[in-house]
Amino acid sequence: MNGRTVKASAASVRERAEALLARIRAVDAALRCYVAVDEALVLRDAERLDAVPASARGPLHGMALAVKDLIDVAGLPTRAGSSFFRRDAERDAPVAAALRAAGALVIGKTNTHEFAWGITTDNPHFGRTGNAWDPARIAGGSSGGSAAAVAAGLADIALGTDTIGSIRIPAALNGICGIRPATGTFSLEGIVPLAAGLDTVGPFAHDVATLRAVYDALAGARSSESERGKRRLRACRLRGGRWDAVDPAVASAMDVAAAALRDAGTSVDEVRWWDDDVAGAVGVVQQHAAAAFHAPMLAAHPEGYGEDVRAHVRRAMSTSGEDARRAHATIARARTGWDAATAGYDVALAPVCGDVAPRAPAPRTFRDDTIPFVAPASGFGLPVVGVPIGFGADGLPLGMQIIATQAEPAAAFDAGLAFQRSTGWHLRRPAIFAASS
Repeated sequence: MNGRTVKASAASVRERAEALLARIRAVDAALRCYVAVDEALVLRDAERLDAVPASARGPLHGMALAVKDLIDVAGLPTRAGSSFFRRDAERDAPVAAALRAAGALVIGKTNTHEFAWGITTDNPHFGRTGNAWDPARIAGGSSGGSAAAVAAGLADIALGTDTIGSIRIPAALNGICGIRPATGTFSLEGIVPLAAGLDTVGPFAHDVATLRAVYDALAGARSSESERGKRRLRACRLRGGRWDAVDPAVASAMDVAAAALRDAGTSVDEVRWWDDDVAGAVGVVQQHAAAAFHAPMLAAHPEGYGEDVRAHVRRAMSTSGEDARRAHATIARARTGWDAATAGYDVALAPVCGDVAPRAPAPRTFRDDTIPFVAPASGFGLPVVGVPIGFGADGLPLGMQIIATQAEPAAAFDAGLAFQRSTGWHLRRPAIFAASS
């Protein structure tokens, strides 16, 4: 059940939903993608979609949607991966409502790193989500449940959030596509916050074409359409600093990806830009923004937090307003250098991670090794489309960021579509996908 076959199938939405629910029961115990599925509610919604006349069906009619458990869905609890936080949503968050209005069928809520504050989705309260390609590996996070569900064929599309990489990292590690929209693009109403000013919400899908359709449904219009006309895309591959401190398989995959884009008609130059201070500054901004939300909850539930997130909260509470102001100034200075280096380019190409998904539990160095790749776009508020670009050690996926340097998502979508027209990495599926079909 994937984005290409859902609409072409002669089966009813209810029949397909019944089959998908059966596959979730059979497969998800090995992955722990879902934390809440109300089968009766799913089947009732499926029957409602079957009753919609063909002429009135939305662009996502019948597509199975998984929703990260930070995002409100009517009739299901929002727990944010927490042992104590819970709200019983009476209505959908606007982003979930928009996809329902486009015809998507909500299947359930997916696992997240506790309060979205981590990049492994190793949750002490709901279990660890396994990687779709090897459940002994991490899924990435914090939207790991959503990414693994799509990769494993337990949803067609999914919603996640991205503060500092929480869509891009699990998309890359699970071999699918995802977009971190530009900051402020979509409403965050009905979504448990991590860090105001950095949080974004966006979709996952197997391919860029489907990802773009979901993005447009969220926007309520074809807002991702390019205004460039038929002008040739200009891309730059980022070099220097951490961009080059990657596993040889990642470097080779980036070489091949750049060549594929050139073959597809996109010009690709190499541009040197790296700023050692960005990741730390973005981290300080995140901590300062998160402290106000978490301080009263930590006081009320000191033992309710998992060990790693409790440590994050306590560290955040020591971050001052002056620390945050200095961090914002550092980001602004880095942005000046970024704008100068990427001037004249539509997109910048960069790895998402320096290697494949590590075995669980992830080493303590994983966060510090990975966040620098994804922090710049978060700090600058830019839209980023993530795409799979091949496989590294043990046949595990690798991913690339296509960063819209001028904050025009259409450029990143156009580059992603051009790349996938000339490559087939997005067509590959893990063994568990076949087992669940």
